Amino acid sequence: MTVVVGLAVSAIGYAIVNSESYKDQYMRYKLGIVGSTDSNMLTMGVNLLKNDDDSRFMLDIVRFDDEDEARAALRNGKVSAYVLITDEFLNSVNALSDDISLEYFATSGQRGITGVMIDELADIASELVVSSEKGLLVLEEDLRNAGFPSEAINAQVDQLLLLYVGAMIARGNMAEFSELGLANGLTTPEYYSISLSLFFLLLMSFCSISFFLGKKKATYQFISAKGLGAGRQILAEFFAYFLMNLFCVELILFFVRKLVERNIIPTQNGEIIGDAILVKSEFNIILVVILFSALAFFIFEVVTGVINKFLAAFILYIGMAYISGYFYPKSFFPDGLRILGINLPTGVAFAYMEGLKRESLSTLSSSKMLVGEYVSIPGCIFMMANYTLIFILGSVFIRGRKIRK
Repeated sequence: MTVVVGLAVSAIGYAIVNSESYKDQYMRYKLGIVGSTDSNMLTMGVNLLKNDDDSRFMLDIVRFDDEDEARAALRNGKVSAYVLITDEFLNSVNALSDDISLEYFATSGQRGITGVMIDELADIASELVVSSEKGLLVLEEDLRNAGFPSEAINAQVDQLLLLYVGAMIARGNMAEFSELGLANGLTTPEYYSISLSLFFLLLMSFCSISFFLGKKKATYQFISAKGLGAGRQILAEFFAYFLMNLFCVELILFFVRKLVERNIIPTQNGEIIGDAILVKSEFNIILVVILFSALAFFIFEVVTGVINKFLAAFILYIGMAYISGYFYPKSFFPDGLRILGINLPTGVAFAYMEGLKRESLSTLSSSKMLVGEYVSIPGCIFMMANYTLIFILGSVFIRGRKIRK
């Protein structure tokens, strides 16, 4: 069962990393432009946006002759949106006014990101183009009124135009940009290498449910009568259960390493894509396996009946994994649900592995506990130890009740 679950989780991870939605993150958004661009300043602004501005790394401008052609491209998915430049808008620009807005059309799923792109064009039209034209015309008029010859006026106007263009191109230097990745600085492969590895460890404890079947209260009472009370029984059984789970993990990792050595699993600089932490450090695995083993042990000790054990464990595992961000990034959830997810055992384990990854990248900048997105590594270890102790003590309490009945 562990091998089957490992293969299933690996297949899920492969499908996510190679999905079209993931590949789309590295594609530029295509924005269509329909209508006349006879205005020299407007044409210059569009060309700057297309060729020299930082937006060119995420925006690809496509020109269309008529709106029907642009509408067909939008419906076929060839462009994310298209902008309609009307005669009224051109007249407004030529009159040095910005009272007419650009019209744009987009699909409902792309409206958010394309809205940002349209704002870029709108800023160029309403701010850069209009303000630049006003400045150039005022300079020309003042020089002409001062009696300068046409040659000198043209030279000064051209020099001011170059200053405007230089300011437009250099605007990307006004701020420092950093790529946040999918969640808190982790790329998509890094994020899902952690979440799916933890999900595998969680399901692996579910595969060991046979360890808890066929036991009877009379057996517990007989062993207790021989001097082994509830506490010693739980510790002995938990230690055996933990070693079984750890052996299964090491078995899977052994095959993973062999696949890496044979280049069957793709690598970057000799490491599995996403820098799978579970393969790099067995000590990290032990802490998580102890936590998940204690969680499973407590659930299976509390719940009676084969069907009930299956249902309770499956529902709890899926629910906690979902809230903790194993399937969707935690940033997708509301603040209250996100804080709840990070404080569940599954969330603490996730925060611990995330912290190890960020520490290896020297980007761990917060030690906030129980609130927000970050939890320090010592804080995670403390919370994992507390959860493990609570689950074991809870199991001891339940076993004691079974012995006394």
